[in-house]
Amino acid sequence: MPQIFDIQGAPLELLDVGELALIHSNYKPVDTWLLDKFFPNRPLFERKDVPLAEITSDHDLAPLVSPKNAGKAFDTNQAGEVRYVKPAYYKPKNQVTPADTFEIALLERLRSAEIISTGSQSLSYQEKMILAQVATIKRNHDAIDNSVILMAVDLLKTGKYTLQSDDYDRNEVDFKRTAALNYTPSTLWNANGATPVDDIRRMLERQLEADGGEAEVALMSGLVWQSLWNNEAFKKEFITPYAGISVPVNPSFGAKKAATFKGKFDGIEFWTYDQNYRHKGQVKRLIPKDYFGLVSDTNGSVAHCAIEEMNGSVTQQYYDTQEYIKDPRGIQLMTESAPLVAPSNKNGVVGGSGFITV
Repeated sequence: MPQIFDIQGAPLELLDVGELALIHSNYKPVDTWLLDKFFPNRPLFERKDVPLAEITSDHDLAPLVSPKNAGKAFDTNQAGEVRYVKPAYYKPKNQVTPADTFEIALLERLRSAEIISTGSQSLSYQEKMILAQVATIKRNHDAIDNSVILMAVDLLKTGKYTLQSDDYDRNEVDFKRTAALNYTPSTLWNANGATPVDDIRRMLERQLEADGGEAEVALMSGLVWQSLWNNEAFKKEFITPYAGISVPVNPSFGAKKAATFKGKFDGIEFWTYDQNYRHKGQVKRLIPKDYFGLVSDTNGSVAHCAIEEMNGSVTQQYYDTQEYIKDPRGIQLMTESAPLVAPSNKNGVVGGSGFITV
């Protein structure tokens, strides 16, 4: 349903937030590979905190009873500690002003949906505002997605992350990963005498000892992969035996920002990930150039809690609202989200920074 605004005595019919969210979800979304790969679950909680016991790999055993006896409820009083964690709370708000730059692909998409009817003629004020609406909601949602990805990266790297800003009290979310899982090789992998195969074996052993499970994915920068690829012991172990039979490596030239599958060795998928993000005008890397990690936990969660609203609360991944305000005069579009990234197994990652010199 369209939303009508009364602007200076004249009605202006624009898209409502539901239509905007639908268009955005199908138009150039943020690359969420890392979330989809390691944190695929999206539980919703109609409360203001996350009960971690409900999204971890630790589960109760079924009550044991005689077939003639009645069913028995779980005894929650005898369960382990139930920890409740406050999520992040994001609320980006931006003013919608008539668009003066246009993406051709978006224009054609809106025309095919008969949202914009102008052919090759100049766009009307209403159509420029609709384009601006789409751009604004995309900016809001993308900013939240990037913040969640950064949260997930910190969790993978260290087992914890810190939520803090000028408008949010410091909140360190620490899942208490076993300290022995922080691993740095004694000889860097791009130095003479490096033994990456032995290092990986030690890391796998530590992960099993910490009840972290068996690694399924190796995550690293393109530079770390280059060091592995140049190591003769690594080639002898995983490449040479397959000569003339099959090649476990996915050949590619140079480094790519997006996640790139390099091959599967001893049942472990090797991926490079060199994505950047922008914060306060500065471009930064999501994972360091010298990072390498073995990940067994690919069943984590991005939980979402209730959004505080005047008439109660709602539970959604994004809660969008738009309204006309007089100072500064214009339409403002705001998105609220209360996400929390959590592992299924707190010891599901072994590794860290310091694997190569940079």
